[in-house]
Amino acid sequence: MTLIDYKDAGVVATEVIMTRQLHAGSFLIVEGEDDHKFWSPRVLPGHCELVIGNGKPNVEGALARLDRDHFRGALGVVDDDFDGLEGRPRPSPNLIGTDTHDLECMLIRSPALERVLAELAAPAKIRDLEARQGHSVRDALLERGLEFGRLRWVAQRRAWEIPFHKLGPERFLNRDTWLVSRDDFHDAAVRTGAVPSIDDLHAELEALPAADPWSICQGHDLVSILRIGLTRVLGSLKASKGVDDIAAMLRSAFDDQQLHGGHLGAAIRGWEQANKPYLVL
Repeated sequence: MTLIDYKDAGVVATEVIMTRQLHAGSFLIVEGEDDHKFWSPRVLPGHCELVIGNGKPNVEGALARLDRDHFRGALGVVDDDFDGLEGRPRPSPNLIGTDTHDLECMLIRSPALERVLAELAAPAKIRDLEARQGHSVRDALLERGLEFGRLRWVAQRRAWEIPFHKLGPERFLNRDTWLVSRDDFHDAAVRTGAVPSIDDLHAELEALPAADPWSICQGHDLVSILRIGLTRVLGSLKASKGVDDIAAMLRSAFDDQQLHGGHLGAAIRGWEQANKPYLVL
């Protein structure tokens, strides 16, 4: 366990306030270390200081404290998760959510995916998959990711404490066919005891409204699904290449123009305009 793991909202807010003595510019508070790795080469050097919040609740809580103290120049960026789908507003004007469910979804939606596929996948295998299934690798990722994302959405709506860390794609995705064993996945969710019955699960899934897949799918699930596909169906990826390696490649392959031209970049520029002279990008 690192020192970051011990951070709470109060510690994060105090870190920002104490650092103000040495840094006159802006602060960008992000959820975790992977977010820090994404933003570190993209924020304006010398003008913006990155702070790891150790989770979304801490970022939100730290900003609430800073807002109460009328602290200027601190911005938080968090994963949207299901906030947009559920109509939950941001609790602070100094808080921005991702364009998609989370940062990794934003990366996979971008041309960074094609750049990673060019490095790790076999072109002939991609052509074969797309010919058989009639859609792109990206669409295939979404199709599989929705199986997990929709259940995550139901679990949040119904307050079902499903241990998703034990029910990941690596357990229910066939490596030879790259298809999700849906029945096994649903049965396993019920066996955790967090779901009343298989009938309740199916009824709740049926009741979900239609929504943007990029808001439903969880990015870590998609990266895991991509890695499994790359081992056989899409390529011949070595077992030593893990999910973290794929995520790092996606971060590196992401074009900054995609950030500046998207909702997230526009939201940050809007914050900069409202909080002059503080700059982030």
